Amino acid sequence: MKFILNIFIIMPFFAIANQDSLLSVDKVGLNGISELYDKLALKEEESSQLTREDTISWRLHQLDKNSPMDLMYNDKVQVFIDSYLGRNKALISRMKGLSPYYFPMFERELDLYNLPLEFKYLAIVESALNPKARSHSGASGLWQFMYLTGKQYGLEVTSYTDERQDPLKATKSACEYFVSLYDTFGDWNLVLAAYNGGPGYLQRKISSVGSSDFWELYPYLREETRNYVPTFIAVNYVMQFSNEHDIVIEKPNISFEDVDTIILKKEVESKVLTELLCISEQTINYLNPAYKKSIFPEGATLVFPINAVNDFKLNEKTNYTFIDAVENKEILIDEERIIYRVNKGDYLGRIARAHNVHIFEIKEWNDLRSSKLDVGDRLVIYIKKEILLKNERKILASIKYVIQKGDTLWDIAKKHNGLSIWKIKALNNMENDNLKPGATILLPTS
Repeated sequence: MKFILNIFIIMPFFAIANQDSLLSVDKVGLNGISELYDKLALKEEESSQLTREDTISWRLHQLDKNSPMDLMYNDKVQVFIDSYLGRNKALISRMKGLSPYYFPMFERELDLYNLPLEFKYLAIVESALNPKARSHSGASGLWQFMYLTGKQYGLEVTSYTDERQDPLKATKSACEYFVSLYDTFGDWNLVLAAYNGGPGYLQRKISSVGSSDFWELYPYLREETRNYVPTFIAVNYVMQFSNEHDIVIEKPNISFEDVDTIILKKEVESKVLTELLCISEQTINYLNPAYKKSIFPEGATLVFPINAVNDFKLNEKTNYTFIDAVENKEILIDEERIIYRVNKGDYLGRIARAHNVHIFEIKEWNDLRSSKLDVGDRLVIYIKKEILLKNERKILASIKYVIQKGDTLWDIAKKHNGLSIWKIKALNNMENDNLKPGATILLPTS
């Protein structure tokens, strides 16, 4: 046994001998390592004398033996494993909590299309299992479909709904896309790379490099596509060996039980439904992710836990009265009603931006038929509580300034990195530019 362990301790890891050595590892070398692993039949409890990297390598080898995908270990993969076990450990805790809600459906569809079940982990790489995830480039949903690719695979997008965010429909489309990519490239690593970078881009790289082996293509790919496969392998590892790394499960605030549907008779905001149905917004989004906005249109068919549906139907008339009251601002859920006094130089656009509302809303709330304002006018504004808290924090963080003889607002603004005069006046609710020496005003920090 000591001899066996010594072999492992001194055995060179071809994939990590130097930064580019994995490119020179041939199939014979990999098969030799595989045969040695099998021959020694190393058990987890017998690996205490191995290094951390040795153990991770061995564990990945066990996963690789049971998968058609290439879950190989190398230094590129280790970097991302370290990340998920380090600063991104909390993410894996959340993924372990969310996976029971999504993985059974993923596995059913992947099996139906005869695809490797390990693809379920790709949704973590793409969206962190958030069906409403949206990238800067416009990709959306669990599988991050771009608009045109989604349309190509039957995912419709309207002003209110986005089927890229529908878990089941998007998963079916993703499976069809995986099948198509495999028909083109015949290699699961290349399928992953093409899913990220696009099949046209990958095919051009294969032609220019003269190789269809991902690890030979690796140095020639752009960074995001280059790191995509190692990230996927790392997620496979940390999700399956989370217990061995003491990763706790963070359970989401989702109520998932028997469900039923409600057909809305009028437009309703998500925040109103959370109040009426006593369920979390996370549950509403989980059960109805295809709706793009926090507003559900009249006629929408929504899915909720059956007890909430029964309660809504039993009190339907009262519920719609409540919905009307919220719409008419008779009942406020996440807002506060404030009175704003118009100062010199104010106009609707400036006031709207300062309170994070729209011009048309201020006009509607105050029955204004034009945009003309007079100094001293009082405007009713409904402001989000989170904006109020933000403004309060700004006031607490403001700098106190004692006005000196001869000071003007322009002088003060110039001395403090060119602060906006309007911001100073708004923060101090000043009606004019007159300053009294000795008085204290607040200066915004940003």
